[in-house]
Amino acid sequence: MNNKQQKTRWHPDALHNAKKDFSAIDLDKEEDHSNGYNKLFNGFEWRQPSLYHILSINALCGSIFIQRGTCKSSLNLMNVGRRFFHTAQNHRLLIRQKTSTDAQLRAHERSVTLTDCAISKIDVSQLAANRPIEDYHSAATCLSSNAHLIGVFDGHGGASCSRHVSARLFDYMCASVLEKHIIKNLPLMDRLQWLFSSGDHRLPSFVKEQHIRNVQNFFDRFKSDPDLKSVRKAIQAAFIALDDDITQGAMPDNVGRVDRIAANVAASGSCATVAHLRKCHLHVGNIGDSAAVLGVSQQYSMTARQLSRPHCVENDDEVQRIRHAHPISESSTILKGSRLLGELYPLRAFGDVRYKWTEDLQRVVLEPLGVLPPHGLLTPPYLTAMPEVFYHKLTSNDKFLVIATDGLWEMLEPDSVIRLINDHTLGTQTLSLYQPEQGISLLDVCKNLEKRKQGESKKPLDDNSATHVIRNALGGVSGGIELQYERLKESLQLPPGMARHYRDDITVIVIHFNEDYLSSIAESEDPCGF
Repeated sequence: MNNKQQKTRWHPDALHNAKKDFSAIDLDKEEDHSNGYNKLFNGFEWRQPSLYHILSINALCGSIFIQRGTCKSSLNLMNVGRRFFHTAQNHRLLIRQKTSTDAQLRAHERSVTLTDCAISKIDVSQLAANRPIEDYHSAATCLSSNAHLIGVFDGHGGASCSRHVSARLFDYMCASVLEKHIIKNLPLMDRLQWLFSSGDHRLPSFVKEQHIRNVQNFFDRFKSDPDLKSVRKAIQAAFIALDDDITQGAMPDNVGRVDRIAANVAASGSCATVAHLRKCHLHVGNIGDSAAVLGVSQQYSMTARQLSRPHCVENDDEVQRIRHAHPISESSTILKGSRLLGELYPLRAFGDVRYKWTEDLQRVVLEPLGVLPPHGLLTPPYLTAMPEVFYHKLTSNDKFLVIATDGLWEMLEPDSVIRLINDHTLGTQTLSLYQPEQGISLLDVCKNLEKRKQGESKKPLDDNSATHVIRNALGGVSGGIELQYERLKESLQLPPGMARHYRDDITVIVIHFNEDYLSSIAESEDPCGF
């Protein structure tokens, strides 16, 4: 640094030290202020008031440089410096806040890229509201049939059941592969290759041994049952077998001892939505209120196609199913306040043995854990883990599948989610449908559409499409980026546990399909091969 640079460099601390001396200078009076200026800036050469020095702030290091300039009007140099200095501070603070918000939002995202199959990429993102989080998710490949298994598991009454199901259900599904779909003979417990899991799918040795026995027993039953000859029935059998093993594992042993870990798993519950994809054949099994929605391209627009139905009181078929399964005398008590026996919102679930066992059995197993039977428990079971299974044959028009827990669907409608992901895929941030105002001219409509087209060229903030969906669910889809960040920051400031009073855990999986693969396989695929 040369002498001139050293002379003109002024540390920000000088602002505070010089305030008193500078305040004595009245720039509005017509007099020679050179003595005052020289006192303030010792060592600088100053001319008449028509010549002044502009303070410019280096935003990176906070330094202030005195630069020579000309101005017709008098200017309070101290206020200029302070204003620019505070502006730079606020700008840096805003950047740090956005960076922190983005990091918190993206903390539990991941992406997996696949080749030579119907899936090109899987995006997943998760945000907790409970402590600990009760949502789990998993994805794996069944090597014996080359099918992909991808699911979300929404727990309630604790995380034990959802964690358990996310680690074990896929083994049952691999054990129920149809003979005609087996492409590689493998030992039963070597059929599954994990892609990812939010829980630890590696079981402790004392648990794994029993799990292997359970899966082997199910496999033997499955092979000998002549009715289990379709993928739909195989998925249903896998769900039921796992739930039976969950409840059986909590039963007292021969000397009356109860495994407290197994009892906690059985006492808590979990919804589940699982996709089974082999070639172009997509099956979705669902129990509870999570959901799967397909994004379909139709004539330059995207539509949402539901591949699951929620099992709750909003589903009339589900309400009728439960009422018909119990005496008419319970019609006024079986569903109260939109909940099963006045307590449970989902009407199908893993675990939740409080709604499946008799009171006598619950006293033995659950009362030592402090868990009491629900009121009105007269003719159990009231709850089942039998899934509804939807089938869809994929085509090149099917762009992606969204599987998400109810924490997302409570905030966004399926159509909005599909639009957000499609916009993200196109590299846009179109956040709402265009709805022309009443009486607007065609010319104005064209102008508005042109503006939207320009806006659609913006790059999305997130590479991960699942994170993009959660960002818009929490931050809103209107008001611009700055307002969206403000809403998002306020939501994320609530710690897990407290956040549960305002929203639920959110887990989103977006399965992007390989259009080229689906186009090529459509010509050779046997439509009856599922």
